[in-house]
Amino acid sequence: MAEKNNEKDAGGKGLLTLTEVSERTGISMPTLQRYKKLYQARIPSVGKGRRQRYAEASLAVFEQLKSENLGRRGRPRKSASAAKAKPGRPRKAAAAAPAPTPAAPARRGRKPAAAAPPVVKRRPGRPAKVAAPAAEKPAAKRGPKPGGLLTLTKISKLAGVSYPTAVRYVRLFLDKLPHEGEGRRRRFYPGAVDAFRQLREEGGRGGRRVVAGGRRAVAAVEGAIADRVKQIEKAQQSFEKKLRGVVESLQKLLG
Repeated sequence: MAEKNNEKDAGGKGLLTLTEVSERTGISMPTLQRYKKLYQARIPSVGKGRRQRYAEASLAVFEQLKSENLGRRGRPRKSASAAKAKPGRPRKAAAAAPAPTPAAPARRGRKPAAAAPPVVKRRPGRPAKVAAPAAEKPAAKRGPKPGGLLTLTKISKLAGVSYPTAVRYVRLFLDKLPHEGEGRRRRFYPGAVDAFRQLREEGGRGGRRVVAGGRRAVAAVEGAIADRVKQIEKAQQSFEKKLRGVVESLQKLLG
């Protein structure tokens, strides 16, 4: 190990900083830092860390290290694939894809061979299963329409009733209309056409019921109400007269 002094070297000259060594030798600071870490035992120096100083003799050592490292240059670099590979584990060579087998030409008079079903890939150690061809779904069977039954739209056309009026008849008089089913599946028997027509005749225009007697019945009801109002007014007037007489008699007794 090189001999170290506290203040000055054996030649009596001052110590140098690493920056001054870089200026004297022309070596970059990062390279000097690397030499300092790798060859600390060969470089004569004093102190540690930031206070470390170097003797004049260290200049020759740095020059020698520079020449030694320059001689190591020129080695072939590793390929990019080898550099990316993990250290200690050899890279597996990629398996070459098998060449596609050319299809045999079709012969005349024979049907072409059917394509083989696709093979499902599995993990090694388990036998591969052949995918079964998709089974065709059977067509949905539609039940036969009930014979002789009519929809509400057909009923409205045959009975001459608007569809909204027919819906209102169903909501109000369903028990009078021969039918079967519920909701949208409700169907009516042909005899329901006459029932719808009868409901339309009883309801008048627009399906509204007319009050028996027409305007005369309405007038009679209004006259009865007016007579009742008059009777109430007369009874109220007679009560007020009696009340005034009672008040006057009380005032005379108290006065």
